[in-house]
Amino acid sequence: MTIEAVRLGALEQKIAVFEHRLSELEDRHETVPTRVTKLEQGFEHMAGQLSELNAGQQTLTVAVNDIGAKVGRLLTILTVVASVLQMVVPALLRVWFP
Repeated sequence: MTIEAVRLGALEQKIAVFEHRLSELEDRHETVPTRVTKLEQGFEHMAGQLSELNAGQQTLTVAVNDIGAKVGRLLTILTVVASVLQMVVPALLRVWFP
């Protein structure tokens, strides 16, 4: 076997490897748009879910604020009533039980 034959064999082998890799690259490239489309659909779906979650969160925030306002009013009323009772009850007890 001559050196040229060895070089030719090595060159043919390198070309075969190059063609194989090129073929693999073309195959992967054909599936890229499909994968990108699936990712876009996934992101759109997630964006929709996040929008719904945001709307639910806003509704929950309004409800919690309403409950907080009612509890605040109730505590204010109870504090005023307790203050009044603290002043009135001893006077009434002195009148009823001299």
